[in-house]
Amino acid sequence: MKNDRYGQAEILTPEQLDLLVEHLPGGPHRIAFCVMRYSASRISETLKLKWSDITEESILFKSINTKTDESRSIYLNPKLKLILAEWRTLWHKYPLKGRKVSTQNKLIEYVITKPQQQDYVFKGRKKGTHLNRKSVDRVVRRILKELSIKGASLHSTRRTCLTTLKDKGWQESDIMAISGHKDFNSLKKYLHTTPKQM
Repeated sequence: MKNDRYGQAEILTPEQLDLLVEHLPGGPHRIAFCVMRYSASRISETLKLKWSDITEESILFKSINTKTDESRSIYLNPKLKLILAEWRTLWHKYPLKGRKVSTQNKLIEYVITKPQQQDYVFKGRKKGTHLNRKSVDRVVRRILKELSIKGASLHSTRRTCLTTLKDKGWQESDIMAISGHKDFNSLKKYLHTTPKQM
């Protein structure tokens, strides 16, 4: 279990993940969490996604953004596909300062209501930048604390997703294609075995 940022992030149950999503503030933080939940992606590669990386069927994590310097494309989970489709329609309502239009003190007019292909899926504070990792981490840690979920972090989504695939009987090579790991020794650190399975 992770303790004070040391150790491995806790594997979460589907109920805990649903609870987290429900309590995360609407907008980029929640959507980024959902992308990680359903794609086993790392936070850094998630935040660097551009709309051109997402198609009707797949999501592409480019080599320049991955830890292994290798691109990987994975099929969109049907739930994630719906989440991203809705986010595409709401994206313009979340300005660079990260607050929804309705929370702004003054009226801001938007010329572009639909994201362009080169736009980041998760906008940063400055034009042409993406949302900061620390921002997402801070929000998720606050919600985890409020929900009394111990030992979890942003990395819990990745560990949980990969362990779920293992529990469903996926082959190691197929899991590695999703995770981007180059060898099984690296992957197995992510996979959790429950006492029941043992």
